[in-house]
Amino acid sequence: MIDYDKIINELAEELDSCNYRYISGTSTHVPVYYQQELAEAIDLIIKCRNCYKGIKTQPEGVSYDPYKAGELAKMLKHETRKGEVHYGARLHHEASGAKVLTIDAGGIRALMSYYATHRTDLENGEEGDNEQ
Repeated sequence: MIDYDKIINELAEELDSCNYRYISGTSTHVPVYYQQELAEAIDLIIKCRNCYKGIKTQPEGVSYDPYKAGELAKMLKHETRKGEVHYGARLHHEASGAKVLTIDAGGIRALMSYYATHRTDLENGEEGDNEQ
């Protein structure tokens, strides 16, 4: 697991130290755009941390599908590996006659979000969607 708090703290220290540091021994301060990018990175990592906390902790009374969420997590991990060619996940629905779709990492994330708050029981002909 990523230690988001550690990353946030290190970036915040870097941002704070920019005001007291010079580049290459000259009198030029660290460029403002670098400081702005650091501040934006901190905001984005805070959003990631909060999102992860939300996925990790299910709201009370909300059922979810741990099997589907877990399998989708495996797919997403593979589809987001750096330095590899990715072909996506294949979605097929034989009964409808629809053509096979390729689902990329963004689609896999959307499915994970859905199954993090919904449970399905297709074997019994029921869908356990939570009305909120």
